[in-house]
Parts: sequence; C-alpha cells; structure tokens
Amino acid sequence: MTTVPVSTWWATEHASLCEIAGDGSEAWADAGPPFSDHLLQLLAEVEHAFTRTGADTPGWEDPHLAPDGELRDSREEEYSRCLDPGKYRILWTRAEAWVQVLTARGWAVRSDVETGDLRSGLRWAVPPRLRLHRTTVLHPRRPGALVLILARTAADDATVGADVDLARTDAALPGLVLGVGEPALEVEPFPDCGCDACDSGSRDLLEHLDRTILSIVDGSFETQLSPGWTSRRTSFGASGGSGEEGTDLSLTLTAQPWADGWVPRPLSPAIDQDDSAWAEEMLREGRGATAWFDRLRSGRSGVATAYFRLPQVEQEITVPLDALEHPPAGYRRDHRSAVVTGMDFERAASALRSWAVHRRAGLQVSAAHTPLREGTEVRLGVGLGPLRITAPCRVAWVIEEPDRAGFAYATLPGHPESGIEQFTVTRTATGLVRFHLDVVSKPAAWYARLGAPITRLVQEIVTRRYLRALSAPPPR
Repeated sequence: MTTVPVSTWWATEHASLCEIAGDGSEAWADAGPPFSDHLLQLLAEVEHAFTRTGADTPGWEDPHLAPDGELRDSREEEYSRCLDPGKYRILWTRAEAWVQVLTARGWAVRSDVETGDLRSGLRWAVPPRLRLHRTTVLHPRRPGALVLILARTAADDATVGADVDLARTDAALPGLVLGVGEPALEVEPFPDCGCDACDSGSRDLLEHLDRTILSIVDGSFETQLSPGWTSRRTSFGASGGSGEEGTDLSLTLTAQPWADGWVPRPLSPAIDQDDSAWAEEMLREGRGATAWFDRLRSGRSGVATAYFRLPQVEQEITVPLDALEHPPAGYRRDHRSAVVTGMDFERAASALRSWAVHRRAGLQVSAAHTPLREGTEVRLGVGLGPLRITAPCRVAWVIEEPDRAGFAYATLPGHPESGIEQFTVTRTATGLVRFHLDVVSKPAAWYARLGAPITRLVQEIVTRRYLRALSAPPPR
C-alpha cells in the first residue's frame, strides 16, 4: 500500500474516497473507487520531481483568505492587475515535473518546439486564443493514447516585471496552454485569468493542472466538439453545452492509458445532450402552469419541491422564468456537474446559500441578504484581463429538499447577459454529494453582443471556477 503525503490534494481526495468505500454503502459506484497504488505512486513521483524542478518557484496562499479562514471579496483595484506575474512560472516547473516523470517511466517521447504556432509544424484543430511560445509535446508510446501538448504563453527569457497591467495587449504572463491530440485541441489555459482578483493561490492552481494531466495520462478523459454540442468529462466531473460558433469542426477525443495494464478511473456520467436525464433530476417539479400539467403526465412522481417564488417587484428580470426548461431561441445552455469530496451535503448547501461558492470563484458579491432568500438582489463583479463586468441579478427561487438544495437567479437590467443560472447540490440514495450548475443565457448589452466571444469566454471561465469552488476542498 502506497503511503500518501497528508499535504497533497490527492491525499484529501483519496481519504474521502476511502471513507465512501468503507462505509458499507454503494456510493463508491458513483464517486469512483479510491485511487490505485499505481496512481498514487505516479503522483508521488511528480511531487518528488517538483522538489527539484520547482525549487526556484515558490508557492503562495490565496490572498483573499483571512486568518480566520473566511474569504474576503476581491477588491476593485485587483482586477486587470497582477502585482507578481512571475509567480506563474510555477506552472512551467510543475509541468516539467510531469514531463520528467512520464519520460523517465518510458511512457512517452519528448520533443520541444520554439513556438506553438503553425510555423513550428505543430497543428491546432482550433487556433488557441493566446500567443504561444516554447512548447513541449509528449508522444505516448502506447497506441491509442492521446498526445499531450504543454505550450508556454511567454518566452523563457521574457522580462516579467512587477505590477503587470493585464489590460495591455502586450502584457506577458508566464502561463500554460494545455492541449491534446493530433491536430492539437486546446483543453484549457492556466491560469484562466491571471489577475489578482481571481488568484486563489498556487495549491488550487497546481491541483487543477495535476487533475487535467492525470486524466489524460490515466485514460479517463473524453472531449467532444461540434457546431451544435460540446462536452468534456473526466473521472472528476463532466460538462456539456451549446457548441462552438463559427466552426464546422466535429471531433471526439477519448483518452487511453499511457501504460500497459493500467486500469483507468471511471468517467463521470456524460451530460445528456437531449436534456431528458437532466430535466428528470433537476426539474422534478416545474414552475407555474408547467408544474400543473406535468403532474398529469404518466410516469411523473410528483415529488414536492420547496420552490419559493420570485415576489412581484418593481424591476423586471430580463429572461423568461421557464428558460431552463424551455430555452428561447438564441440562448446558449450549459450543464456541469462534479462530485463534492471536501464537505458533506449540509455544508455544501450552506456554502451555496452564503455566497461562499461565488467568492471562492473570485467574484465580488454585494448581496441584500446573506444567507440568500427568494427575491434577494445581488450585484456580482467579475473581470478577465481588460474586461470588467458588473452583473445585477435577483434570486428567482430557492430549493430546499432533504436530498437537494440550491437556488437560481435571473438577470436584471444592466447585466451584460440575459439568462438564468441554477446552483444545486444533490445527495444520492448512496450518500454521494454532487454539485450541479445549469445555465441558459445570451448576450444582452450592446457591448456584450459586439464582443460575444469574449463575454462567452468570461462566462466559461467563471463557470469552471464555480465548479472547482465546491468540488475542491474548502480553504483551511
């Protein structure tokens, strides 16, 4: 049995999975088994290699974490600013630790190109949004395994001074773009923003990088891209939603283990493209007339949900209240889910009601009520590089059930989007806790429509942060 260091993210995850597996329930079938000894040994080797590769790139705490463990809101001046951009070189040294371990095991052959653009001979299925520099490509020796691309977003010798204004187009931030396959498909940039407002500390950043690389190497990674649908799933969670605009590309990439005899972790359940499974779980009771008709349909359980209604107020919301069930024409939709291993159902529900999930996602929160209740108005502040958004919303309904809790808010005038977001935690019959995020939206403000790809990028990044905020262990 491999000994797991107590200070690592996977120690917490492994301990939670062991607890689930040992309590005699069947929840492990949903959460997945504890990490195998082979997987733990791999992660331990990466951690050991990182003591060498990362010797000159120290980590840092979440700057928003107070001594009492509470999270403060991001300050206005922290957006579009990074006081210490050089700290993100830690991503390079962590990636290098992975590269050294994977090549030392003989699982892959390494090649380096000076730039990650087309001139280097490295082909991308969809051009990355960021300018790329030196890129490491790992070609697995095992047939069927996905090629791994680690592209730096600044030159190795770039002078990265203090206090970078991210609103400048020439701002240098030493991050990574991770891709898979041939031609390469971008999986995710690290960090997803880089400004001080969105900084959640190096532990969270490296954990997310580890989980992504591990999923690809383990063979528990699948992504689908098409004009009408895009989805991704790993053993840690799943997402799905409206497809990429402006492309006719259709492809599906499914990872295979990089090592012979390696058993991959089970993938999270796929997000249902036709929404039937999602609707059955997340919309047990409709709203308004829909609920009355649904109770007459055969096969409906009629489980009563405590939906507290949006009161009649002066300012109208900018989206139909039934948009989640019946998205109007022109609206994009996204469903995402992840297993919650860092807290039980009651604590997860409390984190939702107290806006802790939003604060952990890097948003400013100015709410009329905490804990929230029906009718609560909230102004959310979020930024990505030069883009700064203030988003007024109103809580449309609150869900309180023994095995399901959460709320949804709808956009108000002044919000750059028109839409509804529902945040829900559920507890299965086996005791497993999951976090679900469901969004239907479209650009509303004129500037959002003009910069639709950018505002969608902000929404995508914030959505990922929401998911990490509750699926990762809470800060200590």
